[in-house]
Amino acid sequence: MYIVVAGAGAGKTTSMAELVLSRLKEITDNRIIYVITYTNAARDIIKEKIKEKEGSIPSQLKVETIHSFLLNEVIYPFNHLIYADIYKSASQIPLSSKPAFKAVKKKELRGQNIIHVEDVTKTAKYLLCGKSNDTVKVKNRHDNALKILSSYLDSIYVDEAQDMDDELSEVLTKLVNYDINVNLIGDPKQDLRNRGAFRGIITDVLTVEYKPDNHRCPSVHVDFSNSFIPTEEQQTSSKEGGNLNYLLESKCSIQKEIENGVYDLVYIYQKNERFKTHKEDRNKSEKILFYELKSLASKASSVNEKNIDQVAYVLFKKTVNTVKRNKTTETIFTGLERELSVIMNKNDKGKIGSAVSMFRTALLKEAGTLVDSIDAVKGLEGYNCLFIISTQLAPYLFKEVVDHNKMMNYLYVGLTRSKQDLTIMVTTEVEKKYGHKYIHEQLHELGIVELMT
Repeated sequence: MYIVVAGAGAGKTTSMAELVLSRLKEITDNRIIYVITYTNAARDIIKEKIKEKEGSIPSQLKVETIHSFLLNEVIYPFNHLIYADIYKSASQIPLSSKPAFKAVKKKELRGQNIIHVEDVTKTAKYLLCGKSNDTVKVKNRHDNALKILSSYLDSIYVDEAQDMDDELSEVLTKLVNYDINVNLIGDPKQDLRNRGAFRGIITDVLTVEYKPDNHRCPSVHVDFSNSFIPTEEQQTSSKEGGNLNYLLESKCSIQKEIENGVYDLVYIYQKNERFKTHKEDRNKSEKILFYELKSLASKASSVNEKNIDQVAYVLFKKTVNTVKRNKTTETIFTGLERELSVIMNKNDKGKIGSAVSMFRTALLKEAGTLVDSIDAVKGLEGYNCLFIISTQLAPYLFKEVVDHNKMMNYLYVGLTRSKQDLTIMVTTEVEKKYGHKYIHEQLHELGIVELMT
């Protein structure tokens, strides 16, 4: 297993592309290489980088998301052979936070040969690594599946490897045992989910390549962020210039500056009364509502199976319009029964009613200035950035807490977004908790100058 640790601004995408193309030149058979990412956006960026260097994506190279790789190469071809369950597609429908409701929804999906994306890595782990109660016959099936994979898979390159969980780590380790080259590129300091799997692998592996260069941030920013991270992962920058300042929320009109586009990126760990981290999450509620309407349509004898998606779309549009006109949920039920020529039972009404209620809530406007979450800006950069420090991150910034945990990772990501100017704004809650004198003393000691407005 080959591991590269590359911090913020180190050019991970370029490094990944170079490693992949170098390996392609070494392959003498027809085996393929997979580059797997955690997001569609990251996948597309890597594809573009490879196209820049090669003109097109070589036929032996596949660039996909991790879920797509596990679904297409592991779950779809092998699940029915090993555990008899057939999966034909995957769903991203949002699930309830209540375990019982979540289990019911997943069971309903499985009945339709659909796996929820939440279960993809766990299912892949069972297929390749097995379960504790597997019989000898089933264990042989695992072995056969792995031999098939190793017959055509040469290498796997994992982008943003710090986001992997223990289940994916087990899958990759198993593939290594079957002579498939596994290469991990990531930064444990940007593990915002605190999964720890990547850092665990780094700890257990003797040879790790560290890429210390930060091509994004000025040296003043890099030197500052270095004071919060492990020595072996500290970075260097030859980039001159740039400013690192702080503001107190009580002494500035920050909302106006944000709304007037003064900053390229504005981000906070967690929303509060004055700063919201996204527009209302209508997308999530829309997905749930569409899914429930599609499920209802599939039960109607009047709907041809081939037309279910089209019917569900029409129902969705009509339902949304009804909600926007502030009609009651009962009115929606009546309209659905009329459209589908069905009588909804208690369970149907419960599911549709819950989805409608969630959508109504999503339509309500939330007060506050729109900013990004730190999660949303990871991987992004700007020339002039505003990092809003709330009470969750303040103890880490002031070095009251020095643990290398999830919150320290959030602080590191927040400090390494700017290509030129970074302003740290201390919220009124932090001001109230610590007092102006303490804040000024701490930040002055850290080398940050107050920006007077």
